[in-house]
Amino acid sequence: MNAGVSPEIMLFYTLALALLFGKLFEELVSRTKYPPVLGDLIAGLILGSSILGVYTVNDIVKAISWLGVALLLFYAGLTTRYKEFIRLLPIAGILTLGEALAAFSMGFIVGYFLGYDLLKSFFLGAVLEATSVSLTVRTLIELHKLDTIEGYTIMEIAVLDDLASLITISIGSSIVVLGSLNIFSVFTTLFEALGVWAAILYILHRFSNHIVRIASKMHVEEALISMLIAIFAGAAYLVSKVGVSPLVGAYASGLALSEARGLRETREAIRKLAIIFSTVFFVTTAAELDLRTALRPELITFYILMVLAAFAGKLLGAGLTSFILGFPPRSVMRIAIGLFPRCEFAIIAAYTAVSFGVLDTSVYLAALIVVIVTNIVTPPLLRIVFSGEDIDVVRLRIKRFVVKRH
Repeated sequence: MNAGVSPEIMLFYTLALALLFGKLFEELVSRTKYPPVLGDLIAGLILGSSILGVYTVNDIVKAISWLGVALLLFYAGLTTRYKEFIRLLPIAGILTLGEALAAFSMGFIVGYFLGYDLLKSFFLGAVLEATSVSLTVRTLIELHKLDTIEGYTIMEIAVLDDLASLITISIGSSIVVLGSLNIFSVFTTLFEALGVWAAILYILHRFSNHIVRIASKMHVEEALISMLIAIFAGAAYLVSKVGVSPLVGAYASGLALSEARGLRETREAIRKLAIIFSTVFFVTTAAELDLRTALRPELITFYILMVLAAFAGKLLGAGLTSFILGFPPRSVMRIAIGLFPRCEFAIIAAYTAVSFGVLDTSVYLAALIVVIVTNIVTPPLLRIVFSGEDIDVVRLRIKRFVVKRH
């Protein structure tokens, strides 16, 4: 149907489908009191390979969709208070350690249960380890809950989670290529990633007011928003050069600029851009998945175990760790459910395992199934756990925790 049509023209076709049907399904879903982002995923499944097959995904469409989710994370950073982020960092570090270990362990256990060897089980653990926070961010924005303690905590864990997953994949790759674990290579990767991320965060925060002041004094139109988008794009590029997801750089740049004066109108403009283009991302993500190919009868047990392990890992790891740290039960559930979604790192880990010949394509399909289920289930669950109850008790307990440490 689309033979002979240039990729540039196909971009207009897919943008029309994504925005038109994405927003229509958002409207339908919102009328049922569920987060609208669920409508984007449903639209993608219907338009994409799973059902109608009319949504074409090429490299240009993928690039536009990634711009959308990067803008979403940039906006999330802008709405997070920098000082609050730094204050919660020790807690987020402990939570990340607990939930990453639990999520990895659940994947490893699935492999062991199915009779896989240690290396194959290791990569199954890597598939389930990392959180993809973009869907959670979009949902929390729609629920007006992004600027809560739980929202901040989820964002911090997601940032640290990416670094933990990078280490896990590096360890697995090192074992496959070298036949043994290269500790030096792993620590080099870790310090490079942390160093670049911390440098971006510190430098941009240090000069954030100067950047905004200079851009605001320029006499050309939209100088400030253009400058901020250029900064976030540059940060995303820099962190990607050391193997970290560009989304981490996008969030870091927004966080670094979050306390700069004079950003209210610009922040709102970026929010609108993020909501529009993130619609393309969520529709595209769902459209790429072919449920008919993935749902082979002989693999159903494997898929079910992986999906259950995906939920159990975050629920046990993040839930139990946050409860031990003093979060009340409702906040425990908010944090755990906010970390359910998987996306880019699950796919990367699965692709790495397949490309090395450690696992066959069934693990890639399992990763896709996990992505579908966790992304569809998370928005309505977040709506449920974020309804009611004030979070002052959470603030009080975290404040006491921080005071004790100092």
